[in-house]
Amino acid sequence: MRGWCAYFQHGVVKHVFSYIDHYAFWRIVGWLKKRHPKLNMRTLVRRHLPRWQIRAEGIEFFRARQVPVTRYRYRGTRIPTPWAIATA
Repeated sequence: MRGWCAYFQHGVVKHVFSYIDHYAFWRIVGWLKKRHPKLNMRTLVRRHLPRWQIRAEGIEFFRARQVPVTRYRYRGTRIPTPWAIATA
């Protein structure tokens, strides 16, 4: 996910980053609920998701929504084109 976000951070994708972050987070929470079927949601959050953050043994869940979107600057007519007509 980190590499995908690095590749697409130059486009207009902030809403996609938020969607992917939301989707991946809740997939992990669903996996935790399936792995611990006897725990209710409150206990699950208290034990495995302190402050709603996923981390274990020094590894933290990558948050795609926090990737800054840096768009390319507009260069307009300064972009060279091979079809330019040379004026004499």
